[in-house]
Amino acid sequence: MRELAIEIGVRALLFGVFVFTEFLDPFQRVIQPEEIWLYKNPLVQSDNIPTRLMFIPLLAESSASFLPTFATDSTTRPWPTQLVTSPTSVSESRPR
Repeated sequence: MRELAIEIGVRALLFGVFVFTEFLDPFQRVIQPEEIWLYKNPLVQSDNIPTRLMFIPLLAESSASFLPTFATDSTTRPWPTQLVTSPTSVSESRPR
């Protein structure tokens, strides 16, 4: 019962903080003169990452990870999620 009261109190506090910050004036960033050149001349690196070649180790790794799960009768098989999320993150994320 005490844990429930603590949780309700924490959630109420967080909700109060959210409501308070929701009605504050927006933050206006002041760009200093010495950093304007960063916005006028952004750093661009022409990286060409072949995404088609990235799928070869991705598929090899994911197939190697889910093959042992067929030998066991475990109910937690992470490979369907991995097969969906890994290609999506590789194709949609920005290169570093």
